[in-house]
Amino acid sequence: MEKMESQWTSASAQSTAHQTSEENAGELRFLRAQLADEKAAREAAEAQLRKAGEELQKLKADMLGVKDQQAATLRQHEATLEARFNENAILMKSLKTAQDREEQVQLLVAQVNKAQLLFTRLLNALLQQAAPRYLPANIRLQRKCELMEKHSLFDPVWYLNQNPDVSEAGVDAAEHFVSHGLREGRSVNRTMEDLRRSVEALQGQRR
Repeated sequence: MEKMESQWTSASAQSTAHQTSEENAGELRFLRAQLADEKAAREAAEAQLRKAGEELQKLKADMLGVKDQQAATLRQHEATLEARFNENAILMKSLKTAQDREEQVQLLVAQVNKAQLLFTRLLNALLQQAAPRYLPANIRLQRKCELMEKHSLFDPVWYLNQNPDVSEAGVDAAEHFVSHGLREGRSVNRTMEDLRRSVEALQGQRR
């Protein structure tokens, strides 16, 4: 009886030990599987972290590129702005020069017109003094022509060349000038004609 109990106890102990061993093996497999899952999860997390780091580096590089491009664009805009400013400064200087020249031209034209008017008035006064109204018309005309020749104011050859209508009419140059030419605004000589044309040219530049 005691022997049977001993055998039963031994078998029971072996069974318990076997069961415990299987349980331990199952727990070990579970732990290994859990460790493998954790390792895979850790590796996946590390891969995502590396990918995120690479994307961050790429983003930083892109941002630096954009920043450099913006800086280059800004420098270009600044250079363009400076060029426009310099152009405006040159235009303003040119405008000021043109305005100064316009004022000079206006002053010169006014002076020339005044000189021409004064010359015409003096010439008329001289002609009137040389030929008073109480004298006969032919004598007055003769004296006026003599006055023109005396002061070398009149160039008959130039006058006829300049006024072909007078030459074709066969009229004496001096007589035509004192009778009609002066009143019509015809020049008395080449100098006065050049002066008149210079004034017209200056006035044409102002338009």
